Amino acid sequence: MDMKYRSLARLFHADRSVDSFNNHAALARQRLEADSTFRTGVITPLGELFSATPRETTLLMENILLAERRISRLWNLIPGVMRWDYIRHSISEELFATNEMEGVRSTRKETQDAVDAADKARRDGDDSKARFSEFAKLYLNLTDKDSALPAGIADIRDIYDKVVLDEIDESDQPDGDLFRKGDVEIQGPHGLAIHNGVKGEGNIGALLTDMIHLATSDEIPRLQSAIMSHFLFEYVHPFYDGNGRTGRYLLALYLNHDLTMPTVLSLSRTIAENKNAYYKAFMEAEDKLNCGELTLFVNTILGFIQQAQDELIDELSIKVDQLDKGRILCTQLEKRHALSRNAVSVLYGVIQEELFDSSKSMSLDEVAQHIGLSKQSARKYVEELLAAGLVVQTGKRPLKIQVAKSLRNVLATGADENAEA
Repeated sequence: MDMKYRSLARLFHADRSVDSFNNHAALARQRLEADSTFRTGVITPLGELFSATPRETTLLMENILLAERRISRLWNLIPGVMRWDYIRHSISEELFATNEMEGVRSTRKETQDAVDAADKARRDGDDSKARFSEFAKLYLNLTDKDSALPAGIADIRDIYDKVVLDEIDESDQPDGDLFRKGDVEIQGPHGLAIHNGVKGEGNIGALLTDMIHLATSDEIPRLQSAIMSHFLFEYVHPFYDGNGRTGRYLLALYLNHDLTMPTVLSLSRTIAENKNAYYKAFMEAEDKLNCGELTLFVNTILGFIQQAQDELIDELSIKVDQLDKGRILCTQLEKRHALSRNAVSVLYGVIQEELFDSSKSMSLDEVAQHIGLSKQSARKYVEELLAAGLVVQTGKRPLKIQVAKSLRNVLATGADENAEA
């Protein structure tokens, strides 16, 4: 027997009886008032927004919880410096993916430069002028689990300004006190209107206030409230342009308080890979026959989270395995080249850089910090590795090194005791 949870709209269309309208109204009321339903109290033209808890939702939530435990275990096996490199790279990919979804032209070099500039600005207190750097800074701030959530609608506008304002045409910038004054229509791929944003800045502000309260509700499980808040933001569509990128950042911000950072930073990429299903979930949720029910929308986003986690677990498992092989390789090379302990430590640091960011070199400052010695002392061990042909110099001022090409090949194919560097 097929027990798959179906939308109210689909059940209505499948009902061929003369009582289809009455049956539909009764079922909608039954779902809304069920003990297992989470009501938002947010009233829209669709009806009161709510999410039921069918078995599919329960299983998705459990799978996400179990996956988070695996991700946490794997994450803790990765050295702290490499975690930071991974986060920086993930933020760059997140920016690239969310830009790509909205048709904003950017390159991976631009998004990586933005992350680098934003990171430097956070450390040194300088204002960064790199493109997307304010957007990158917001994502970097997610590394602080206590990062502030929007307390009022002015905070939403502040986030929007940092996320997209510099990329928005002047004609599409907000013309109200905080949001748009005029109407906005979203068109589908064939030029047909698929959504009209909420009319009137007063109504926009009121519903965004509801969204802020919903996202932090103690009466609804946090994942579900974050996802329903995401729907509400995009439904309101408070700006003429830039709603998608702003909305997905807000989703990341809310999810970040309950999910691991790597999971949160993988989500936009997964959504971008499944953008047709993502947009379809919005369209189906906005069908008036669904009477404000967001259950299947919630399940769709939960499914994206689970997919992101599955891919992340595979990726982190490979990284952890490579780190183990890197340790073995360092032990082999220590014996073969009679390396000093500090030189081995530097070599392992360079190998970590290779595994987590093959485009990045390790500077003399970073080497010194890695082994806890002065730059002058660290230089001696860098020269030891250069003489052994295990690293190559990629910069002079400042001095930078990477693993040698031959050693890179060993890392790519797997270390063994007979590997030659």
